Amino acid sequence: MSDHNPKDPNINTLSTDLTELILSFLPIPSLLRASSVCRLWHSLVSSPSFSSPSLSHPWFFLFGLHNTSAKNNQSFAFDPISNSWFRLPDFHDSDSSFLGSNGFFFTTTPKFSYTPVLKTAWRFTSPLKYSRINPLLGVFHDPTSGGLGFKFIVVGGVRFIGGLVDIEDRLTVEIYDPNLDSWQLCPPLPADFRSGNSSQSLSSALFKRRFYVFGIYSCFVSSFDLQKHVWSEVQTLRPPGVNFSFLIACKDMLVLAGMCNPPRGPSFNLWKINEDTMEFSEIATMPHDLLYSLVDSEEEDKFASLKCVGLGNLIYVFNEEYHKKYPACICEINGENGKCTWRRVPQLPSPVNKFHKVISFCSTVSLSSILRREDDDVGPIQAMYD
Repeated sequence: MSDHNPKDPNINTLSTDLTELILSFLPIPSLLRASSVCRLWHSLVSSPSFSSPSLSHPWFFLFGLHNTSAKNNQSFAFDPISNSWFRLPDFHDSDSSFLGSNGFFFTTTPKFSYTPVLKTAWRFTSPLKYSRINPLLGVFHDPTSGGLGFKFIVVGGVRFIGGLVDIEDRLTVEIYDPNLDSWQLCPPLPADFRSGNSSQSLSSALFKRRFYVFGIYSCFVSSFDLQKHVWSEVQTLRPPGVNFSFLIACKDMLVLAGMCNPPRGPSFNLWKINEDTMEFSEIATMPHDLLYSLVDSEEEDKFASLKCVGLGNLIYVFNEEYHKKYPACICEINGENGKCTWRRVPQLPSPVNKFHKVISFCSTVSLSSILRREDDDVGPIQAMYD
């Protein structure tokens, strides 16, 4: 006979539905541990029907690349709900052509390939019409395409001819349909972007069926209609005092995030953008102490290495320099009242290598991709704590 007293609470006496509901409120690190407790919990958590609020917030991915030794590459992912970093198994074949966009990893050279986030089942596509590195890349859903229902758009980048950079080539926009394994040529970037047409000097945002391209330093902006395949007129989007900025597609709005140098001193600001008029209104300023925690106060150009990515209702600002182990902060925009809440992201636990290039992006993740240990997975991810 069991020693359990029916009057005492015990999770083993709960219904399967109630157990699943309780598990759904656990943060990702706790879910990983819970899935190993027993077969029932593992089956509940790993079921395709299992949903968790923890998965509604996009993760921040950071890939550090070393230009002479791939063994020094490191990969990390940050879960904002549990406030935890995860160490990802290294992509030993990662190089400067490695990119990420919502839900997928990509390589653009020597062949274009893609795989779902946290998988290594790389799928090679038919060749790009114009091979390139450092392009802007977006993933959009096309309900008319059938099959997989998504397509990729590749914009700009750098093309090499005979080992030399072709500085005159604006590179035609190309859209990939995975159902047909074919690339469609579209009109190229407007000529205004000729002086800087790679992801080093441009940011992008996918918002309401338009792919926006924005000059980080030039502040030029134009959008590509994903249905009509035409570019909008190029405009300038430069709030007063902006040194450089990034365009981000949040859940309900376009947001411009940028470094300013107004009379009252350096600041990092957020503006809401009206996508019809390109007018802007300030919605938040990063707290002064948080801004200075991201940089080395002794450097004259200390803010130049700040970068920004975002998705959903989250915006991440980080320093791509090594001196403080790539510090970062996060801003959460409340969808109901528009209030912005800032906080520091925990430091990456040691050891953290010094990288020659940092690749970052935001993406939603699925619990199945975290839990499953299949041949095409990148392997177990490891929660990291200070």
